Amino acid sequence: MILTFAVTTGFQKQVKEKIASFSSDIVISSNTGDFSFESTPISGKQNFYPHISKDPAFSHVQVFATKPGIIKTKENMQGIVLKGIGSDFNWQLFNDNIKEGEKLNLSDSSKSKDALISRKIAQNLKLKIGDKFVIHFVSKTQGNDDLFAYQPTKYAFFVKGIYETGMLEEIDNRFVLIDIQHIRKINGWQNGQVGGFEVFLSKNTLKQDIKNMLQPEEILLESLERKIFDDYFFIGSDLKAESLYTRYPSMMNWLEYLSGLISIVIVIILIVSIINMSSALLILILEKTQMIGILKGMGMAQNGIRKIFVYQSAFLIGKGILWGNIIGLTLCFLQLYFKFIPMDPKMYYLDTVPINISVFHLLIVNGITLVFCLLIMVLPSYLAAKIQPVKAIRFN
Repeated sequence: MILTFAVTTGFQKQVKEKIASFSSDIVISSNTGDFSFESTPISGKQNFYPHISKDPAFSHVQVFATKPGIIKTKENMQGIVLKGIGSDFNWQLFNDNIKEGEKLNLSDSSKSKDALISRKIAQNLKLKIGDKFVIHFVSKTQGNDDLFAYQPTKYAFFVKGIYETGMLEEIDNRFVLIDIQHIRKINGWQNGQVGGFEVFLSKNTLKQDIKNMLQPEEILLESLERKIFDDYFFIGSDLKAESLYTRYPSMMNWLEYLSGLISIVIVIILIVSIINMSSALLILILEKTQMIGILKGMGMAQNGIRKIFVYQSAFLIGKGILWGNIIGLTLCFLQLYFKFIPMDPKMYYLDTVPINISVFHLLIVNGITLVFCLLIMVLPSYLAAKIQPVKAIRFN
């Protein structure tokens, strides 16, 4: 059960962290936008930016904008989504994903021609650090009579770095990071306009404690969405706040299904444990039948007989829990530090089996095991208490 909790919650935690490190926990964007990757411009001057980072529930806020396009090289082409970022981008969360090259050096005073592409895109298009590539767009311009015209546009960028998150379909196959000022120019936005704001939660907000264990993470993020709206938006605002559960519903639902797997595994293990413990106690009762008869013949009450076997059961259960904790935690720490069990990142997004060791999970596992096994052990103890002294002493 310890391994089940550690691996399952570790997998959920690391996958969520991978997604959040790239696209944040909560995104604030235009309420009038559609579901495409084309950002709808909003003003970068908002009453929550950057002041929301001073709220204890949040740690950082940064601007972004997205624009779909096509990378074309001499040999191949691939559809991608440009993600424009600014000088406020939180590289501390993303640095671990950079596998080659360097991060982008961005400034509010000048545009950078550098780009950060994924390893998957680099392999598909045979690009390496320092290579030049061209991205083709369809840009919208306003003509006469307030009519909009669409025309092809292309921009050249240089590969500054290569990243890899392991989230192939959601991130690595799609996104290229560039300076947000290029997206402003391509779309004809005004200086200061952005596609949205990415808000990161503080470490204490999602810290695993008793309160958050009783409150699912989805409910917690929904409450933070309402908090953002109530504290920073005005009535009739054209902005919306969306959490990971809103933007990646299929991925988040799949991760939440794993919690149901934990319950199923725990129930199965508890049933097996209860059967084994009951069998052991029944065998112990049969071995001590004569002793039970002698004790009852000497006047010991039935409650006293039951207590003897309940205490014996508690000793056996405690011994099993102790060794289970030692073996389980040893395996967890070995995997945590040495990572000797690999995984296929194409299938599971991670290259090694993840481990999340939590004191609360240990308390839950040990508490449930001890309580349920002791409750079940009371039933065989009644059998011992009902043994008649005469038959017990004659028993051979």
